[in-house]
Amino acid sequence: MVDKETTEFSRGSFKEKILRQLEENAAKQAETKFPDPEDFERPSRSDSEEPERKIEPRKVDLEPFKLPVFDFPAADENEEEPFVENENLPEEGDSLRQNLDGVVSEEIQSQDIPPQFSRSEPKVQDEKIEQEQFLEKKESEKMVKHQPSRRTNSPSKKTSSSKKNKNKNKNKNKKKKKVTAGKIIAVIVVLLVLVVGGTGWYGYNFVKSGIQPLDSKNATAKSINIPAGSSSKQIGEILQRQSIIKNGMVFQYYTKFKNYSEFKSGYYNLAPNMSLSTIASKLEEGGTEKPVAPTLGKILVPEGYTLTQIAKAVTVNSGSNEKNAKTPFSEADFMKTVQDPTFIAKMVKAYPKLFASLPTKDSGIKYQLEGYLFPATYDYTKSSTVESVIENMIQAANTQLTPYYDTIAQKNLTVNEVLSLAALVEKEANNDDDRRNVAGTFYNRMNAGMTLGSNLSILYAEGKLGEKTSLSEDANIDTNLDSPYNLYTNTGFGPGPVDSPSLSSIKAVLDPAQNDYFYFVADVTTGKVYFAKTLAEQNANVQKYVNDKISS
Repeated sequence: MVDKETTEFSRGSFKEKILRQLEENAAKQAETKFPDPEDFERPSRSDSEEPERKIEPRKVDLEPFKLPVFDFPAADENEEEPFVENENLPEEGDSLRQNLDGVVSEEIQSQDIPPQFSRSEPKVQDEKIEQEQFLEKKESEKMVKHQPSRRTNSPSKKTSSSKKNKNKNKNKNKKKKKVTAGKIIAVIVVLLVLVVGGTGWYGYNFVKSGIQPLDSKNATAKSINIPAGSSSKQIGEILQRQSIIKNGMVFQYYTKFKNYSEFKSGYYNLAPNMSLSTIASKLEEGGTEKPVAPTLGKILVPEGYTLTQIAKAVTVNSGSNEKNAKTPFSEADFMKTVQDPTFIAKMVKAYPKLFASLPTKDSGIKYQLEGYLFPATYDYTKSSTVESVIENMIQAANTQLTPYYDTIAQKNLTVNEVLSLAALVEKEANNDDDRRNVAGTFYNRMNAGMTLGSNLSILYAEGKLGEKTSLSEDANIDTNLDSPYNLYTNTGFGPGPVDSPSLSSIKAVLDPAQNDYFYFVADVTTGKVYFAKTLAEQNANVQKYVNDKISS
Protein backbone atom coordinates (compact mmCIF):
# COMPACT_ATOMS: atom_id res chain seq x y z
CA MET A 1 0.00 0.00 0.00
CA VAL A 2 1.20 3.52 -0.67
CA ASP A 3 1.13 5.83 2.29
CA LYS A 4 -0.77 9.02 1.84
CA GLU A 5 2.12 11.38 2.33
CA THR A 6 1.22 14.21 0.05
CA THR A 7 -1.28 15.19 -2.63
CA GLU A 8 1.18 16.90 -4.90
CA PHE A 9 4.01 15.25 -6.80
CA SER A 10 5.82 15.64 -10.01
CA ARG A 11 5.58 13.39 -13.01
CA GLY A 12 9.37 12.67 -12.71
CA SER A 13 9.12 11.17 -9.25
CA PHE A 14 5.97 9.22 -10.06
CA LYS A 15 7.82 6.36 -11.79
CA GLU A 16 10.50 6.12 -9.06
CA LYS A 17 7.88 6.03 -6.39
CA ILE A 18 6.09 3.21 -8.15
CA LEU A 19 9.29 1.18 -8.49
CA ARG A 20 10.18 1.74 -4.89
CA GLN A 21 6.81 0.65 -3.79
CA LEU A 22 6.98 -2.52 -5.84
CA GLU A 23 10.39 -3.39 -4.31
CA GLU A 24 9.11 -2.80 -0.80
CA ASN A 25 6.05 -4.90 -1.47
CA ALA A 26 8.15 -7.74 -2.83
CA ALA A 27 10.51 -7.62 0.17
CA LYS A 28 7.82 -7.50 2.74
CA GLN A 29 5.33 -9.98 1.35
CA ALA A 30 5.49 -12.09 4.41
CA GLU A 31 4.87 -9.25 6.77
CA THR A 32 2.19 -7.53 4.76
CA LYS A 33 -1.21 -7.65 6.25
CA PHE A 34 -4.22 -7.19 4.05
CA PRO A 35 -7.33 -5.32 4.96
CA ASP A 36 -9.85 -6.68 7.33
CA PRO A 37 -11.40 -9.91 6.07
CA GLU A 38 -14.79 -8.34 6.56
CA ASP A 39 -14.20 -6.20 3.48
CA PHE A 40 -14.06 -9.22 1.24
CA GLU A 41 -14.53 -12.92 1.40
CA ARG A 42 -11.49 -14.95 2.29
CA PRO A 43 -11.51 -18.67 1.79
CA SER A 44 -11.51 -20.49 5.10
CA ARG A 45 -9.09 -23.31 5.75
CA SER A 46 -8.45 -25.56 8.72
CA ASP A 47 -5.25 -25.53 10.70
CA SER A 48 -4.83 -29.22 10.17
CA GLU A 49 -4.71 -29.11 6.42
CA GLU A 50 -1.11 -27.99 6.15
CA PRO A 51 1.42 -26.56 8.61
CA GLU A 52 2.34 -22.92 8.27
CA ARG A 53 5.49 -22.42 6.40
CA LYS A 54 8.04 -19.72 6.78
CA ILE A 55 8.29 -17.39 3.89
CA GLU A 56 11.73 -16.31 2.98
CA PRO A 57 12.22 -13.14 1.00
CA ARG A 58 14.19 -13.28 -2.12
CA LYS A 59 15.53 -10.81 -4.56
CA VAL A 60 13.32 -10.06 -7.54
CA ASP A 61 14.71 -8.71 -10.72
CA LEU A 62 12.22 -6.32 -12.25
CA GLU A 63 12.18 -5.15 -15.78
CA PRO A 64 12.31 -1.41 -16.35
CA PHE A 65 8.87 0.01 -15.67
CA LYS A 66 7.11 1.71 -18.48
CA LEU A 67 4.50 4.31 -17.73
CA PRO A 68 1.22 3.01 -19.12
CA VAL A 69 -0.34 5.02 -21.86
CA PHE A 70 -4.07 5.31 -21.70
CA ASP A 71 -6.08 5.69 -24.85
CA PHE A 72 -8.99 7.76 -23.75
CA PRO A 73 -12.02 8.08 -26.02
CA ALA A 74 -12.56 11.45 -27.63
CA ALA A 75 -14.88 13.69 -25.75
CA ASP A 76 -18.26 14.33 -27.29
CA GLU A 77 -18.84 18.04 -27.21
CA ASN A 78 -22.56 17.63 -27.56
CA GLU A 79 -22.80 15.00 -24.84
CA GLU A 80 -24.14 16.27 -21.58
CA GLU A 81 -22.49 15.01 -18.37
CA PRO A 82 -24.92 13.52 -15.90
CA PHE A 83 -25.20 15.41 -12.69
CA VAL A 84 -23.65 13.82 -9.56
CA GLU A 85 -24.03 15.34 -6.17
CA ASN A 86 -20.88 16.81 -4.64
CA GLU A 87 -21.21 14.85 -1.44
CA ASN A 88 -20.26 11.63 -3.29
CA LEU A 89 -17.01 13.11 -4.62
CA PRO A 90 -13.83 11.97 -2.80
CA GLU A 91 -11.29 14.37 -1.38
CA GLU A 92 -8.45 15.43 -3.62
CA GLY A 93 -5.91 13.33 -1.72
CA ASP A 94 -8.04 10.23 -1.77
CA SER A 95 -8.64 10.66 -5.47
CA LEU A 96 -4.89 10.80 -6.12
CA ARG A 97 -4.23 7.76 -3.98
CA GLN A 98 -6.97 5.75 -5.55
CA ASN A 99 -5.76 6.64 -9.03
CA LEU A 100 -2.25 5.59 -8.02
CA ASP A 101 -3.47 2.33 -6.56
CA GLY A 102 -5.35 1.66 -9.76
CA VAL A 103 -2.27 2.26 -11.86
CA VAL A 104 -0.13 0.01 -9.65
CA SER A 105 -2.63 -2.79 -9.70
CA GLU A 106 -2.93 -2.62 -13.46
CA GLU A 107 0.86 -2.61 -13.83
CA ILE A 108 1.22 -5.65 -11.61
CA GLN A 109 -1.41 -7.50 -13.54
CA SER A 110 0.07 -6.54 -16.91
CA GLN A 111 3.69 -7.57 -16.08
CA ASP A 112 4.77 -11.15 -16.36
CA ILE A 113 6.59 -11.35 -12.98
CA PRO A 114 8.04 -14.75 -12.10
CA PRO A 115 6.57 -16.19 -8.97
CA GLN A 116 8.43 -15.30 -5.81
CA PHE A 117 7.55 -18.44 -4.01
CA SER A 118 7.54 -22.08 -4.81
CA ARG A 119 4.46 -24.06 -5.79
CA SER A 120 4.65 -25.70 -2.40
CA GLU A 121 3.67 -22.55 -0.64
CA PRO A 122 -0.11 -22.32 -1.04
CA LYS A 123 -0.49 -19.79 1.71
CA VAL A 124 1.46 -17.22 -0.20
CA GLN A 125 -0.58 -17.98 -3.25
CA ASP A 126 -3.75 -17.63 -1.27
CA GLU A 127 -2.60 -14.33 0.06
CA LYS A 128 -1.80 -13.24 -3.47
CA ILE A 129 -5.29 -14.24 -4.57
CA GLU A 130 -6.73 -12.33 -1.66
CA GLN A 131 -4.67 -9.30 -2.60
CA GLU A 132 -5.91 -9.46 -6.18
CA GLN A 133 -9.50 -9.79 -4.97
CA PHE A 134 -8.96 -6.84 -2.69
CA LEU A 135 -7.58 -4.74 -5.52
CA GLU A 136 -10.50 -5.71 -7.75
CA LYS A 137 -12.95 -4.76 -5.02
CA LYS A 138 -11.15 -1.46 -4.45
CA GLU A 139 -11.29 -0.82 -8.19
CA SER A 140 -15.04 -1.51 -8.28
CA GLU A 141 -15.62 0.70 -5.22
CA LYS A 142 -13.58 3.44 -6.84
CA MET A 143 -15.67 3.20 -9.99
CA VAL A 144 -18.84 3.50 -7.96
CA LYS A 145 -17.63 6.41 -5.83
CA HIS A 146 -15.93 8.42 -8.56
CA GLN A 147 -17.83 10.78 -10.80
CA PRO A 148 -18.28 9.18 -14.21
CA SER A 149 -15.97 10.72 -16.73
CA ARG A 150 -16.45 11.05 -20.41
CA ARG A 151 -12.89 9.66 -20.81
CA THR A 152 -13.28 6.41 -18.76
CA ASN A 153 -14.93 3.17 -19.78
CA SER A 154 -17.13 2.98 -16.68
CA PRO A 155 -20.70 1.81 -16.19
CA SER A 156 -21.69 5.44 -15.74
CA LYS A 157 -21.11 5.88 -19.46
CA LYS A 158 -23.87 3.40 -20.13
CA THR A 159 -26.12 5.38 -17.83
CA SER A 160 -25.16 8.62 -19.65
CA SER A 161 -25.73 6.92 -22.97
CA SER A 162 -29.10 5.66 -21.77
CA LYS A 163 -30.08 9.11 -20.58
CA LYS A 164 -28.85 10.55 -23.86
CA ASN A 165 -30.96 8.03 -25.76
CA LYS A 166 -33.92 8.92 -23.59
CA ASN A 167 -33.34 12.60 -24.30
CA LYS A 168 -33.05 11.83 -28.00
CA ASN A 169 -36.24 9.82 -27.86
CA LYS A 170 -37.95 12.65 -26.02
CA ASN A 171 -36.68 15.14 -28.60
CA LYS A 172 -37.84 12.87 -31.38
CA ASN A 173 -41.24 12.51 -29.74
CA LYS A 174 -41.45 16.26 -29.32
CA LYS A 175 -40.48 16.77 -32.95
CA LYS A 176 -43.03 14.19 -34.03
CA LYS A 177 -45.69 15.91 -31.93
CA LYS A 178 -44.71 19.29 -33.42
CA VAL A 179 -44.84 17.88 -36.95
CA THR A 180 -48.19 16.23 -36.26
CA ALA A 181 -49.57 19.45 -34.76
CA GLY A 182 -48.27 21.43 -37.73
CA LYS A 183 -49.93 19.03 -40.16
CA ILE A 184 -53.22 19.28 -38.28
CA ILE A 185 -53.04 23.10 -38.30
CA ALA A 186 -52.20 23.10 -42.02
CA VAL A 187 -55.16 20.83 -42.76
CA ILE A 188 -57.46 23.06 -40.72
CA VAL A 189 -56.19 26.18 -42.51
CA VAL A 190 -56.67 24.56 -45.92
CA LEU A 191 -60.19 23.47 -44.97
CA LEU A 192 -61.02 26.99 -43.76
CA VAL A 193 -59.67 28.50 -46.99
CA LEU A 194 -61.70 26.03 -49.04
CA VAL A 195 -64.84 26.71 -47.02
CA VAL A 196 -64.45 30.50 -47.24
CA GLY A 197 -63.55 30.38 -50.93
CA GLY A 198 -66.39 28.00 -51.70
CA THR A 199 -68.85 30.12 -49.78
CA GLY A 200 -67.71 33.28 -51.60
CA TRP A 201 -67.85 31.55 -54.96
CA TYR A 202 -71.30 30.16 -54.25
CA GLY A 203 -72.52 33.54 -52.97
CA TYR A 204 -71.17 35.36 -56.01
CA ASN A 205 -72.82 32.95 -58.43
CA PHE A 206 -76.00 32.95 -56.38
CA VAL A 207 -76.31 36.75 -56.58
CA LYS A 208 -75.19 36.86 -60.22
CA SER A 209 -77.75 34.25 -61.17
CA GLY A 210 -80.47 35.99 -59.16
CA ILE A 211 -79.94 39.28 -60.99
CA GLN A 212 -80.41 37.70 -64.42
CA PRO A 213 -83.94 37.32 -65.89
CA LEU A 214 -85.74 34.16 -64.95
CA ASP A 215 -86.28 33.21 -68.60
CA SER A 216 -84.84 35.53 -71.22
CA LYS A 217 -86.88 33.84 -73.96
CA ASN A 218 -90.24 34.06 -72.24
CA ALA A 219 -91.92 37.39 -72.95
CA THR A 220 -95.35 36.25 -71.77
CA ALA A 221 -96.48 38.83 -69.24
CA LYS A 222 -98.63 38.23 -66.19
CA SER A 223 -100.84 40.61 -64.31
CA ILE A 224 -99.25 40.98 -60.87
CA ASN A 225 -101.00 42.77 -58.02
CA ILE A 226 -98.75 44.65 -55.57
CA PRO A 227 -100.75 45.53 -52.42
CA ALA A 228 -100.41 48.95 -50.83
CA GLY A 229 -97.67 49.23 -48.20
CA SER A 230 -95.69 46.25 -49.49
CA SER A 231 -92.01 46.25 -48.61
CA SER A 232 -89.27 45.30 -51.04
CA LYS A 233 -88.98 41.94 -49.25
CA GLN A 234 -92.70 41.26 -49.65
CA ILE A 235 -92.65 42.38 -53.31
CA GLY A 236 -89.71 40.05 -53.96
CA GLU A 237 -91.62 37.15 -52.43
CA ILE A 238 -94.67 37.93 -54.59
CA LEU A 239 -92.60 38.11 -57.77
CA GLN A 240 -90.78 34.88 -56.97
CA ARG A 241 -94.05 33.11 -56.16
CA GLN A 242 -95.54 34.30 -59.48
CA SER A 243 -92.44 32.99 -61.39
CA ILE A 244 -91.35 36.46 -62.54
CA ILE A 245 -87.91 36.51 -60.85
CA LYS A 246 -85.52 33.87 -59.59
CA ASN A 247 -85.06 34.93 -55.98
CA GLY A 248 -86.99 37.36 -53.81
CA MET A 249 -84.11 37.93 -51.38
CA VAL A 250 -81.79 38.93 -54.24
CA PHE A 251 -84.47 41.34 -55.45
CA GLN A 252 -84.70 42.88 -51.97
CA TYR A 253 -80.96 43.51 -51.63
CA TYR A 254 -80.53 44.49 -55.28
CA THR A 255 -83.17 47.24 -55.05
CA LYS A 256 -81.63 48.53 -51.84
CA PHE A 257 -78.14 48.52 -53.35
CA LYS A 258 -79.40 50.35 -56.48
CA ASN A 259 -81.43 52.80 -54.34
CA TYR A 260 -84.80 51.84 -55.81
CA SER A 261 -87.51 53.05 -53.46
CA GLU A 262 -91.09 54.30 -53.23
CA PHE A 263 -92.60 51.31 -54.98
CA LYS A 264 -96.25 51.92 -55.80
CA SER A 265 -99.16 49.56 -55.47
CA GLY A 266 -101.36 48.43 -58.32
CA TYR A 267 -101.52 45.90 -61.13
CA TYR A 268 -98.43 45.35 -63.25
CA ASN A 269 -97.91 43.31 -66.38
CA LEU A 270 -94.54 41.67 -65.84
CA ALA A 271 -92.75 38.96 -67.81
CA PRO A 272 -89.99 36.44 -66.89
CA ASN A 273 -87.67 37.96 -69.49
CA MET A 274 -87.53 41.29 -67.63
CA SER A 275 -84.43 42.26 -65.69
CA LEU A 276 -84.58 43.34 -62.06
CA SER A 277 -83.85 46.93 -63.02
CA THR A 278 -86.75 46.96 -65.52
CA ILE A 279 -89.15 45.53 -62.96
CA ALA A 280 -88.00 47.98 -60.28
CA SER A 281 -88.43 50.91 -62.67
CA LYS A 282 -91.98 49.84 -63.49
CA LEU A 283 -92.80 49.51 -59.81
CA GLU A 284 -91.61 53.07 -59.25
CA GLU A 285 -93.76 54.35 -62.12
CA GLY A 286 -96.91 52.82 -60.67
CA GLY A 287 -99.48 50.26 -61.79
CA THR A 288 -103.12 50.36 -62.75
CA GLU A 289 -106.11 50.22 -60.45
CA LYS A 290 -107.57 47.32 -62.40
CA PRO A 291 -105.89 44.41 -64.15
CA VAL A 292 -104.84 45.08 -67.71
CA ALA A 293 -104.37 42.28 -70.20
CA PRO A 294 -100.72 41.23 -70.23
CA THR A 295 -98.71 42.06 -73.32
CA LEU A 296 -97.43 39.39 -75.68
CA GLY A 297 -94.97 41.64 -77.42
CA LYS A 298 -94.16 45.09 -78.79
CA ILE A 299 -94.40 46.87 -82.13
CA LEU A 300 -91.93 49.64 -82.89
CA VAL A 301 -92.89 52.43 -85.30
CA PRO A 302 -89.90 54.74 -85.91
CA GLU A 303 -90.29 58.44 -86.73
CA GLY A 304 -90.69 59.25 -90.43
CA TYR A 305 -92.08 55.82 -91.37
CA THR A 306 -94.62 55.63 -94.17
CA LEU A 307 -97.74 53.42 -94.01
CA THR A 308 -96.06 50.73 -96.11
CA GLN A 309 -93.11 50.71 -93.71
CA ILE A 310 -95.40 50.57 -90.70
CA ALA A 311 -97.22 47.63 -92.30
CA LYS A 312 -93.94 45.69 -92.21
CA ALA A 313 -93.14 46.86 -88.69
CA VAL A 314 -96.36 45.45 -87.20
CA THR A 315 -95.24 41.94 -88.17
CA VAL A 316 -92.06 42.15 -86.02
CA ASN A 317 -92.12 41.57 -82.26
CA SER A 318 -89.52 44.08 -81.12
CA GLY A 319 -90.01 43.12 -77.47
CA SER A 320 -88.50 39.65 -77.89
CA ASN A 321 -84.84 38.74 -77.60
CA GLU A 322 -85.29 36.13 -80.28
CA LYS A 323 -84.09 37.09 -83.72
CA ASN A 324 -86.89 37.64 -86.25
CA ALA A 325 -89.61 37.14 -83.65
CA LYS A 326 -93.02 37.66 -85.22
CA THR A 327 -96.36 39.03 -84.13
CA PRO A 328 -99.72 37.48 -85.03
CA PHE A 329 -100.38 40.34 -87.52
CA SER A 330 -99.68 40.40 -91.24
CA GLU A 331 -98.63 43.18 -93.58
CA ALA A 332 -101.56 42.55 -95.93
CA ASP A 333 -104.14 42.76 -93.13
CA PHE A 334 -102.65 46.03 -91.98
CA MET A 335 -102.76 47.69 -95.44
CA LYS A 336 -106.28 46.41 -96.01
CA THR A 337 -107.49 47.87 -92.73
CA VAL A 338 -105.94 51.35 -93.12
CA GLN A 339 -107.69 51.67 -96.50
CA ASP A 340 -111.04 50.32 -95.35
CA PRO A 341 -113.64 53.16 -95.64
CA THR A 342 -115.73 51.70 -92.82
CA PHE A 343 -112.78 51.63 -90.46
CA ILE A 344 -111.75 55.16 -91.52
CA ALA A 345 -115.28 56.48 -90.90
CA LYS A 346 -115.25 54.84 -87.49
CA MET A 347 -111.97 56.57 -86.62
CA VAL A 348 -113.19 59.98 -87.90
CA LYS A 349 -116.17 59.67 -85.64
CA ALA A 350 -114.03 58.63 -82.66
CA TYR A 351 -111.46 61.42 -83.09
CA PRO A 352 -113.20 64.43 -84.71
CA LYS A 353 -110.54 67.06 -84.04
CA LEU A 354 -107.75 64.93 -85.39
CA PHE A 355 -109.62 64.10 -88.60
CA ALA A 356 -111.44 67.42 -89.04
CA SER A 357 -109.34 68.21 -92.16
CA LEU A 358 -108.76 64.65 -93.36
CA PRO A 359 -108.50 64.76 -97.20
CA THR A 360 -111.08 62.83 -99.13
CA LYS A 361 -110.21 59.82 -101.17
CA ASP A 362 -110.88 61.60 -104.49
CA SER A 363 -108.52 64.49 -103.67
CA GLY A 364 -105.60 62.69 -105.21
CA ILE A 365 -104.34 61.49 -101.80
CA LYS A 366 -102.47 58.20 -101.87
CA TYR A 367 -103.50 56.96 -98.42
CA GLN A 368 -105.98 58.88 -96.29
CA LEU A 369 -104.47 57.78 -92.97
CA GLU A 370 -100.88 58.47 -94.03
CA GLY A 371 -99.21 60.59 -91.33
CA TYR A 372 -102.01 60.05 -88.79
CA LEU A 373 -100.45 57.05 -87.09
CA PHE A 374 -98.08 58.35 -84.45
CA PRO A 375 -94.57 56.87 -84.33
CA ALA A 376 -93.98 55.12 -80.99
CA THR A 377 -93.70 51.66 -79.37
CA TYR A 378 -96.95 49.76 -78.83
CA ASP A 379 -97.78 46.70 -76.77
CA TYR A 380 -100.11 44.05 -78.02
CA THR A 381 -101.96 41.42 -76.04
CA LYS A 382 -103.67 38.15 -76.69
CA SER A 383 -106.88 39.98 -77.52
CA SER A 384 -105.22 42.52 -79.85
CA THR A 385 -106.27 42.73 -83.52
CA VAL A 386 -104.97 44.66 -86.48
CA GLU A 387 -107.77 47.20 -86.03
CA SER A 388 -106.98 47.66 -82.32
CA VAL A 389 -103.29 48.11 -83.06
CA ILE A 390 -104.02 50.78 -85.73
CA GLU A 391 -106.49 52.51 -83.45
CA ASN A 392 -103.86 52.65 -80.68
CA MET A 393 -101.59 54.50 -83.09
CA ILE A 394 -104.33 56.94 -84.07
CA GLN A 395 -105.22 57.48 -80.43
CA ALA A 396 -101.57 58.28 -79.66
CA ALA A 397 -101.53 60.91 -82.44
CA ASN A 398 -104.68 62.48 -81.06
CA THR A 399 -103.17 62.51 -77.54
CA GLN A 400 -99.99 64.22 -78.74
CA LEU A 401 -101.84 66.88 -80.77
CA THR A 402 -104.55 67.64 -78.25
CA PRO A 403 -102.48 70.39 -76.53
CA TYR A 404 -101.90 72.07 -79.94
CA TYR A 405 -105.36 72.06 -81.52
CA ASP A 406 -106.05 75.60 -80.37
CA THR A 407 -102.66 76.83 -81.58
CA ILE A 408 -103.27 75.27 -84.99
CA ALA A 409 -106.61 77.04 -85.25
CA GLN A 410 -105.10 80.37 -84.17
CA LYS A 411 -102.49 80.15 -86.97
CA ASN A 412 -105.25 79.56 -89.54
CA LEU A 413 -103.80 76.15 -90.23
CA THR A 414 -105.41 72.74 -90.40
CA VAL A 415 -104.18 69.51 -88.81
CA ASN A 416 -103.67 68.06 -92.29
CA GLU A 417 -101.50 71.08 -93.35
CA VAL A 418 -99.44 70.91 -90.15
CA LEU A 419 -98.88 67.15 -90.54
CA SER A 420 -98.08 67.55 -94.26
CA LEU A 421 -95.40 70.22 -93.60
CA ALA A 422 -94.08 68.38 -90.51
CA ALA A 423 -93.64 65.20 -92.61
CA LEU A 424 -91.32 67.09 -95.00
CA VAL A 425 -89.39 68.70 -92.10
CA GLU A 426 -88.93 65.22 -90.54
CA LYS A 427 -87.02 64.02 -93.59
CA GLU A 428 -85.10 67.20 -94.40
CA ALA A 429 -83.51 67.91 -90.97
CA ASN A 430 -81.61 65.96 -88.32
CA ASN A 431 -81.93 68.11 -85.21
CA ASP A 432 -84.37 70.56 -83.62
CA ASP A 433 -82.51 73.71 -84.77
CA ASP A 434 -82.43 72.54 -88.37
CA ARG A 435 -86.07 71.53 -88.14
CA ARG A 436 -87.10 75.03 -87.09
CA ASN A 437 -84.93 76.63 -89.83
CA VAL A 438 -86.32 74.27 -92.49
CA ALA A 439 -89.88 75.03 -91.36
CA GLY A 440 -89.13 78.79 -91.46
CA THR A 441 -87.68 78.47 -94.97
CA PHE A 442 -90.81 76.63 -96.17
CA TYR A 443 -93.01 79.40 -94.75
CA ASN A 444 -90.80 82.05 -96.45
CA ARG A 445 -91.19 80.31 -99.84
CA MET A 446 -94.98 79.93 -99.52
CA ASN A 447 -95.33 83.54 -98.38
CA ALA A 448 -93.33 84.59 -101.46
CA GLY A 449 -95.64 82.55 -103.76
CA MET A 450 -92.97 79.92 -104.41
CA THR A 451 -93.44 76.18 -104.39
CA LEU A 452 -91.89 74.14 -101.57
CA GLY A 453 -89.62 72.37 -104.08
CA SER A 454 -89.11 69.20 -102.02
CA ASN A 455 -87.69 66.04 -103.56
CA LEU A 456 -89.31 63.96 -100.83
CA SER A 457 -92.83 64.37 -102.11
CA ILE A 458 -91.83 63.20 -105.62
CA LEU A 459 -90.04 60.12 -104.17
CA TYR A 460 -93.18 59.38 -102.17
CA ALA A 461 -95.36 59.69 -105.28
CA GLU A 462 -93.01 57.27 -107.07
CA GLY A 463 -93.23 54.82 -104.15
CA LYS A 464 -89.50 55.19 -103.36
CA LEU A 465 -89.68 57.13 -100.10
CA GLY A 466 -88.51 54.90 -97.31
CA GLU A 467 -86.90 52.50 -99.72
CA LYS A 468 -83.16 52.20 -100.18
CA THR A 469 -82.13 54.48 -103.04
CA SER A 470 -78.81 55.68 -104.34
CA LEU A 471 -77.56 59.26 -104.05
CA SER A 472 -77.87 59.60 -107.78
CA GLU A 473 -81.55 58.60 -107.69
CA ASP A 474 -82.25 61.04 -104.87
CA ALA A 475 -80.56 63.90 -106.75
CA ASN A 476 -81.91 63.17 -110.22
CA ILE A 477 -85.63 63.03 -109.49
CA ASP A 478 -88.28 63.79 -112.07
CA THR A 479 -89.37 67.31 -111.16
CA ASN A 480 -91.94 67.20 -114.00
CA LEU A 481 -93.81 64.24 -112.55
CA ASP A 482 -97.57 64.55 -112.99
CA SER A 483 -98.69 64.09 -109.42
CA PRO A 484 -100.34 66.21 -106.75
CA TYR A 485 -97.29 65.33 -104.65
CA ASN A 486 -95.00 67.13 -107.09
CA LEU A 487 -94.18 70.19 -104.99
CA TYR A 488 -92.00 71.61 -107.75
CA THR A 489 -95.08 72.26 -109.88
CA ASN A 490 -97.81 72.45 -107.22
CA THR A 491 -97.97 75.16 -104.56
CA GLY A 492 -99.13 74.76 -101.01
CA PHE A 493 -98.58 71.99 -98.47
CA GLY A 494 -99.46 69.16 -100.79
CA PRO A 495 -102.44 66.78 -100.60
CA GLY A 496 -101.36 65.25 -97.31
CA PRO A 497 -98.46 63.94 -95.22
CA VAL A 498 -95.90 61.67 -96.88
CA ASP A 499 -94.81 59.98 -93.58
CA SER A 500 -95.54 59.96 -89.85
CA PRO A 501 -93.78 63.01 -88.35
CA SER A 502 -92.43 63.20 -84.82
CA LEU A 503 -93.71 65.61 -82.20
CA SER A 504 -90.47 67.63 -82.62
CA SER A 505 -91.23 68.25 -86.28
CA ILE A 506 -94.84 69.19 -85.43
CA LYS A 507 -93.58 71.68 -82.86
CA ALA A 508 -91.11 73.12 -85.41
CA VAL A 509 -93.96 73.77 -87.85
CA LEU A 510 -96.00 75.44 -85.12
CA ASP A 511 -93.00 77.49 -83.94
CA PRO A 512 -90.64 77.99 -86.92
CA ALA A 513 -87.40 79.94 -86.87
CA GLN A 514 -87.55 83.51 -88.18
CA ASN A 515 -84.93 83.67 -90.97
CA ASP A 516 -84.33 85.09 -94.48
CA TYR A 517 -83.58 81.79 -96.13
CA PHE A 518 -85.39 80.61 -99.26
CA TYR A 519 -83.24 77.64 -100.07
CA PHE A 520 -81.50 74.76 -98.33
CA VAL A 521 -79.70 71.61 -99.35
CA ALA A 522 -78.35 68.69 -97.34
CA ASP A 523 -74.91 67.20 -97.76
CA VAL A 524 -75.52 63.82 -99.37
CA THR A 525 -72.78 62.19 -97.27
CA THR A 526 -73.15 63.79 -93.84
CA GLY A 527 -76.75 65.03 -93.85
CA LYS A 528 -75.74 68.49 -92.65
CA VAL A 529 -78.14 71.17 -93.96
CA TYR A 530 -76.76 74.31 -95.65
CA PHE A 531 -79.10 77.31 -96.05
CA ALA A 532 -79.02 80.07 -98.73
CA LYS A 533 -80.81 83.34 -99.30
CA THR A 534 -80.31 83.53 -103.10
CA LEU A 535 -80.53 81.05 -105.91
CA ALA A 536 -76.85 81.60 -106.77
CA GLU A 537 -75.83 80.55 -103.27
CA GLN A 538 -78.15 77.59 -103.51
CA ASN A 539 -76.66 76.45 -106.84
CA ALA A 540 -73.15 76.71 -105.40
CA ASN A 541 -74.17 74.61 -102.37
CA VAL A 542 -75.87 72.03 -104.58
CA GLN A 543 -72.75 71.73 -106.74
CA LYS A 544 -70.46 71.43 -103.70
CA TYR A 545 -72.46 69.20 -101.39
CA VAL A 546 -74.40 67.13 -103.90
CA ASN A 547 -73.09 67.02 -107.48
CA ASP A 548 -69.38 66.95 -106.68
CA LYS A 549 -69.81 64.21 -104.08
CA ILE A 550 -72.00 62.13 -106.36
CA SER A 551 -69.48 62.34 -109.21
CA SER A 552 -66.56 61.49 -106.92
